[in-house]
Amino acid sequence: MNKITLIKAAARSLHDLIVDAVPVSLTGSSVMANALIQPLPRQLQGKYFYSYSGAGTGQERIIGSLNPSKREILFTEVFGSIPSVNTQFFLTEYWAKSDYDNAVERFIGKARLEFLEEKVATGAIVGSQYEYPVPSGFKYISTLRLVPSSTSDYGGDDKISRIFEIPTRYWRIERNVGGTYLITFDARLIDLDEFDDYNIKIQGQVKPDITATDNAVIPEDLEEYLISGSCALLASQRIGENQEWRTKFAMFRDDFKPLEDYIHRYGYGRKVE
Repeated sequence: MNKITLIKAAARSLHDLIVDAVPVSLTGSSVMANALIQPLPRQLQGKYFYSYSGAGTGQERIIGSLNPSKREILFTEVFGSIPSVNTQFFLTEYWAKSDYDNAVERFIGKARLEFLEEKVATGAIVGSQYEYPVPSGFKYISTLRLVPSSTSDYGGDDKISRIFEIPTRYWRIERNVGGTYLITFDARLIDLDEFDDYNIKIQGQVKPDITATDNAVIPEDLEEYLISGSCALLASQRIGENQEWRTKFAMFRDDFKPLEDYIHRYGYGRKVE
């Protein structure tokens, strides 16, 4: 699931998504689409439009009016870059796309405090070198494994059959002068010259690296937490309006709260600090 799919799932859960469609034609200030089946001219006035795929993607507008007979929405602000008929868009009633961004990113921030996902990186060993930069993002490193660079036949490699997983007492994590971190091997315990030009597989854990873009990939284990948390946060903003929003807030709060324990991951291995 990417971020835009997650936002649409949250909008559906809140009964906020009006239309998810593509245009049949458009101008610099209007969009016509078969899905715009709305009987009243003012029915969509003030609702939110967002284009998320295709030409002119990423533009957000407030709807000025609707022409029901043409199934056409009109905007008071023209497009900066005119979308095309392959542009996917959605309409929402209560919150703009930027509101969903804020809610999702708030819970992504909370997840970064508690969630760790598995990561693997690979690097080449240089026999005369006993210090290697920790790959970007690693918070814990649990295992270093030797990998033949020219074959996948581990059993047929005599060196790998003797040392496959490098014992943790052979290496440590050290802070560099520049503030970065190094994997440092103890030359008294392991002779890296023997493994010159071998690869090393680094296994460990990282914080979720989720960018702000619509296509940013959301870790599967975080999807329900982010959807429920975002819905609870948005519903809380309207909680004083009526019982419906109070009920929705309570429902989504009860959904995401137990997931906070579920997404909490304990680090294992050597901590990068």
